[in-house]
Amino acid sequence: MRNAYQLPLLDFDPLIKLVVVESMLGKIFRPAPSRPTIVGWIEEGLLEGRQFGRGDNWFVYQSSLDDFIRASQADRQQKLAA
Repeated sequence: MRNAYQLPLLDFDPLIKLVVVESMLGKIFRPAPSRPTIVGWIEEGLLEGRQFGRGDNWFVYQSSLDDFIRASQADRQQKLAA
């Protein structure tokens, strides 16, 4: 049998609608950040996202949101330990 060529796995980073991001962050932050705040974080580079589609809706990359949540939880753990 011949060796089969395997295509490399694609590195797919899904985009998440801002309403879902808002809901997820609302479970972590009290008070929950507003949509304008989240959009500001995207524009400042704290979150990676883009605006496109009908209505120019905002979306955030899954990996960026995961990194943001991990970093915020690490900051909280450091504050608790101090």
